Amino acid sequence: MLLTAFAAAFLASVPYLLSPLRDPEPISAHPLRELAPDRRLEAAEHLFPGEVIGPEALVVEADGSLITGLADGRIVRLFTDTEDGRMKYDSLGRTGEDDPNCGKDIDLEPKCGRPLGLHLTNGGKALLIADGYKGLLSLDLESRTFSVLATNASDGTPLQLLNSVQENEGGSVIYITDTSTEFQRRRIFWAVFSGKPTGRLLAYHHSNKSLEVVIDNLFMPNGLTFDHDNKCMLIALTISSDVLRYCPDEGMERLSIFASDLPGTLDNIHKYVDPESGRRVYLLGLGSKRAKPFSLLTFVAGLPNLRRWICGLPIPYEWLYKLVPKIGMLAILNEEGKLIGTLQDPKGRTYWVSEGIVTNGSLWLGSWLAPHIARLPAGAQILSSHI
Repeated sequence: MLLTAFAAAFLASVPYLLSPLRDPEPISAHPLRELAPDRRLEAAEHLFPGEVIGPEALVVEADGSLITGLADGRIVRLFTDTEDGRMKYDSLGRTGEDDPNCGKDIDLEPKCGRPLGLHLTNGGKALLIADGYKGLLSLDLESRTFSVLATNASDGTPLQLLNSVQENEGGSVIYITDTSTEFQRRRIFWAVFSGKPTGRLLAYHHSNKSLEVVIDNLFMPNGLTFDHDNKCMLIALTISSDVLRYCPDEGMERLSIFASDLPGTLDNIHKYVDPESGRRVYLLGLGSKRAKPFSLLTFVAGLPNLRRWICGLPIPYEWLYKLVPKIGMLAILNEEGKLIGTLQDPKGRTYWVSEGIVTNGSLWLGSWLAPHIARLPAGAQILSSHI
């Protein structure tokens, strides 16, 4: 009996001892609150299933076409065919190598590339790309050629997990979030469970091609956008469910809280102006729910040893995010950072929403994981009625 108990204790300790996390830190978490019910994302339709996989970020071109980056490393354009009126897509290129298993095997991401943040520049003729492995890239949309702008910060540290990208109004500086300097995207849940604030905000200066560290010691910085006045940036912190405001100009408070205690894990954030009322809001993708009655991440936040043990389990890495219940959520924030509503799919058919963006009256929903891109045809009207 004693030998059996000893053997069981030893086996239970093995994941802890073999875990990639050595000294995970406690994670601060807001108390869970009630979430007002909503079902409007249940009406979303799914386009190009099994073809457009993991459309993390979306940008809208002048003609209303969309560009997104996929799990297999491709950059694609989605457009309406003028002859038959149907939605189609066209590949603009790849950030990495072509391999039949790209997008199927997460451990091939360093080879295949994983485009995350996107931003149109040069009058819509070029696309800035924050690739989780290949660095800060630029794609000439006319010649379809890629250029590498940076793979290391000016202090010599490598870009480990670039996530979101924005360019200032004058086009002189590109801001990007580096979510973790310890783990790559294919091990992002290790970065989450580590609790370590190794993320940072970086600034690439066109004038001297330098990439400076603007803010460091951030925990999982993700989505990034300039505010409606183009004076300050909003930085979505994935796990703390807070949005920071960073103002680069002198005479303004440099770093402050814009929004706090939001009901999910935060992803990309976009400006949106309602065409009917003219009200200015922000659309924020929420990957998973953080509200009553239960949130896995909130539960393990104060249990660093349990997080270390979970990451050492001999299970496929994908099982970690499969532990998180599926739900679709898009948050709407007003100009003061107050949550004024959420669009939800509580059944999780449209899930892990990374962002929402409106074009031609439809609300398009990205997802880093879903094997399709989602569209809510009357999305603009739905937002207008809510705002």
